[in-house]
Amino acid sequence: MGAPPSRFLLLMGICGGLLVALPTAYYLLLKRVAGQQAEVVSVSWNPSHTCSVTTYFPSLGERTPSSRFFHFFSSPAFFRVHDARGVLLRSSEWHLFQNEADDEVPKWVGDGQVVYPITKGYEGWTLPECAGR
Repeated sequence: MGAPPSRFLLLMGICGGLLVALPTAYYLLLKRVAGQQAEVVSVSWNPSHTCSVTTYFPSLGERTPSSRFFHFFSSPAFFRVHDARGVLLRSSEWHLFQNEADDEVPKWVGDGQVVYPITKGYEGWTLPECAGR
């Protein structure tokens, strides 16, 4: 049988885990708050007016250390699609490894498809619930 790990190695493993887990948890908390306080930039309806896509800028207030930390790791914008009753259908808010661009508004491609800008081109959704009747 092998010797049990030393207390030093165990302590280093715990400290290393905390060095990763605490900033990640803090970032996710800031992401949630920034989404709740997000500023509406634009709203665009599909041709049949069954759904809208909204552009948001995440907001944590003016130049605080928390807002600087958050914006260092986040996209400058995110997008949400709602139906005519206001029910959320899709959101790019929690696509953590996708950088949405803020220099262009999303576009409807017919009634049931919307595309939005990302730093490497475009991304989008097909939404059968938005297709005109």
